[in-house]
Amino acid sequence: MTVENILAIYKMATPEEKRDGIVWYANALAESTRMSITYDVPLHIVVGVVARLSPNNNWNRNIINANDMIKAKVNGESIDSFKVSTYPSNKNLAWDMLDLDSDGNFMNYEQTITHLSGQKIQSFCGNIMGDDGCTIDGHARNIAYGERVGLTSGKINIGKKEYRDLQALYVQACKRTRVNGRALKAFELQAITWVTWRRIHNIK
Repeated sequence: MTVENILAIYKMATPEEKRDGIVWYANALAESTRMSITYDVPLHIVVGVVARLSPNNNWNRNIINANDMIKAKVNGESIDSFKVSTYPSNKNLAWDMLDLDSDGNFMNYEQTITHLSGQKIQSFCGNIMGDDGCTIDGHARNIAYGERVGLTSGKINIGKKEYRDLQALYVQACKRTRVNGRALKAFELQAITWVTWRRIHNIK
């Protein structure tokens, strides 16, 4: 895994892919804000639900799933009244995030991050909320290693040290980028390389 591998994919990005990558997390926040306002649910809870439902889920479907879940909860429907395109355990954990405590309050942001568990899901939630870091999923891992490994492969099970090392590589790579006169943030570079990688390998 090298900075050069990340930059190699970045250099293949079209102007449109750079633009789309830079605004990707801002757009995700906008989608989450819309749901937060529509259903009167705290933004960090909505983002937590989105993040929890994200594993192995297409992004557009991810947003639909989150909307369906929050709508069902607010309307007093059951967890079985809608379907999601991720693992049943993620559905259950996301649903639990919409519960109120004995005082009628939602969990706070710190509690939300803890409840999410899983370094990738925690990072994803944080990046949507504006935390300056980098989400390492299977694609980000493959980009850094310069190889395409299936997302169900054992190699995709990233340990804590490897996760931190991969994040550090993206931070390092950012120092060698310039867009509109500034270096990219790590999550922007990750998003740009992701949309570029997806196009190169025809990933839907």
